[in-house]
Amino acid sequence: MKQYAASMVMSGEKPTSKKFIVRDIGHYYTGAGNKRIECLVNINLVVENHEFLSIVGPSGCGKSSLLNVMSGLIRPDKGSILIDGDEITGITNKIGYISQEDSLLPWRTVLGNVEFGLEIRGMPKKKRRAVARDLIAKAGLYGFEKSYPHELSGGMKKRADIIRVLAVDPEVIFMDEPFGALDYFTKEKLQDYILEIWRNTSKTIVFVTHDLPEAVTMSDRIVILTACPGSVKNQYPIILPRPRNPYDIRFSNAFIELNRMIWEDLKDEIARADESEGYE
Repeated sequence: MKQYAASMVMSGEKPTSKKFIVRDIGHYYTGAGNKRIECLVNINLVVENHEFLSIVGPSGCGKSSLLNVMSGLIRPDKGSILIDGDEITGITNKIGYISQEDSLLPWRTVLGNVEFGLEIRGMPKKKRRAVARDLIAKAGLYGFEKSYPHELSGGMKKRADIIRVLAVDPEVIFMDEPFGALDYFTKEKLQDYILEIWRNTSKTIVFVTHDLPEAVTMSDRIVILTACPGSVKNQYPIILPRPRNPYDIRFSNAFIELNRMIWEDLKDEIARADESEGYE
């Protein structure tokens, strides 16, 4: 962590307080024939306040499981998670979760979806509608307030999904492969949108992705998980200037070198995962 703190100073950012502390997390699930299969082993991790942290690793290494444990959706078999010094024992309003799957309610309009969380929390209709309309306009969805999810493009649905979470103003946003199903150009637009949100707020983002260039583009730090059972293999501070433009930064020599260096580390774990699954 001293190396990471130093990298923040070099990039012009100040080291901040710890938002998450992940201590000795272990987790398993039951497979065929009641066989115990280890998913996560001895995970220790610190996430700084207002950090953009990405988690990468081969398929099946436990990235999503770790995110679910950190969010309180799953109770780990071993270890503990602290947020702001308090142990997480279940779902907390401090965390908003954006998944790869479309989680919009199909029977609600864009406006209805965005204000849904505020409605559940009891915010008066006039106030929640004002909050929702402001977010919709900022997301470039003005004029689509009365549209239903099936009437939107993939990128528009994902923006609506994002601001649905932003409406309840969580301190932390977890994102699990949020752009995986989108085309390349839509993905870049949404990367830029997320970076703008992150710059303009005090939120902490934990981002799971299979796309290493995406992780390098977005992150302050990248954590590599080993092949299953997942454990922290390495951590890489991303010392690239901010603000970053996803359209241009990938052509810089610094970006190319970081991507190459991390890939050299990651590809060994992908090979191990392939071997365990019987791939040639």
